Amino acid sequence: MTLVTPETQSSATEELLQKYLNSVRDLRTVIDGLSTRAADGEDVDLALAQKLVSPSEALLKTCMKLEANLADQKHKELGIAQGGYALDLDQARFEIGCRLARLRACCGAGEVFE
Repeated sequence: MTLVTPETQSSATEELLQKYLNSVRDLRTVIDGLSTRAADGEDVDLALAQKLVSPSEALLKTCMKLEANLADQKHKELGIAQGGYALDLDQARFEIGCRLARLRACCGAGEVFE
């Protein structure tokens, strides 16, 4: 049998998630710059640093919610059960038919009755 797993992603949610991830990346760059300046002994405006870093928690929570939402959408689209799997019965039927055909060919058997 063939398992169906959530491999594709809904494009609208994926684009939104990508925008948030880019924002997180930009925020990390700013934080790294501030850390480098502080490590080099330069004066760092703590009020400005706090202003830049304060949205990070909300941004990360939003990213996690979007990722969970995206996974839920894909599970629903693919009919994946709560256990995290689904069966592609058409593909399974095809594979069983191929295997039966090979068995018939190698054993010289006749028709299989249904």
